[in-house]
Amino acid sequence: MADREQLQRDILVELISYSESLIPALQDIIEELRGENKEDTNDFLGEVITGINWEIEVYNQCASLINSKSSYIDKKAMITAVKNLGTSLNSGDLLKIADCFEEDFLPFLNKLALAAKMAIA
Repeated sequence: MADREQLQRDILVELISYSESLIPALQDIIEELRGENKEDTNDFLGEVITGINWEIEVYNQCASLINSKSSYIDKKAMITAVKNLGTSLNSGDLLKIADCFEEDFLPFLNKLALAAKMAIA
């Protein structure tokens, strides 16, 4: 059991570091989706979504450790956010995607980074 907790701690350290890049990238893609698309906007959007998916997977694998020290993460809210993103992506409406990122995922990713910091403290 101690080995699993150490692995969780190690991956949370990676998550904290990754969040320092992902959160600003999310803010950048929100601006691009609301403004003029650039040549690489679709690729950038795919990369951001991949990053979000990775962080969600880390949360799922480390929820017991994260939740032992804080209650920042509302799993139901996370599930709703994922559903909202799927709906937004399927609509093809870039403004809906941007709104979903801003309203659902920026708060989630910030809370997850904070909860990860508390879990490894």
